[in-house]
Amino acid sequence: MESLLFPLLLVLLAGFMFFSMRKQKKRAAEMQDMQNSIQTGTRIQLTSGLFGTVIDSSSSDYIDVEIATGVVTRWNRLAIMKVVSTEDAAATYAGYVPPSAPLTADGDEFSTIDGTVNYDDASGYDDLDDTDVNLRKDQGPSSPDSEK
Repeated sequence: MESLLFPLLLVLLAGFMFFSMRKQKKRAAEMQDMQNSIQTGTRIQLTSGLFGTVIDSSSSDYIDVEIATGVVTRWNRLAIMKVVSTEDAAATYAGYVPPSAPLTADGDEFSTIDGTVNYDDASGYDDLDDTDVNLRKDQGPSSPDSEK
């Protein structure tokens, strides 16, 4: 029985290594296909985390990426991490405001997705004065009680 245990472990280890390498090769081939299929105008994310739009993809070794208006940089094709889908591309531009942020304002009342919030309504807070508020040291000015 013990004589079969060692060869069985070797076979299991070899099988694990085979399937692991196969999966890794498949993933590398998919990445290579994605990097080679990049066209001008595609929004991409580079391995450094930088987002940009492909301006020139005619070379097989490098691409020119516009990272800001009028700022074009040259990158190795291997630096492309992923293609940003057209639905998600708007979120990669500077100054993007997500749709969940307050969109309209009427005075001090903001309409949000969850409902309406009125910032002038201070009911329930009229009976508080400064002595009733206890702040931690990192939240504001220190008081004699908070310096313990």
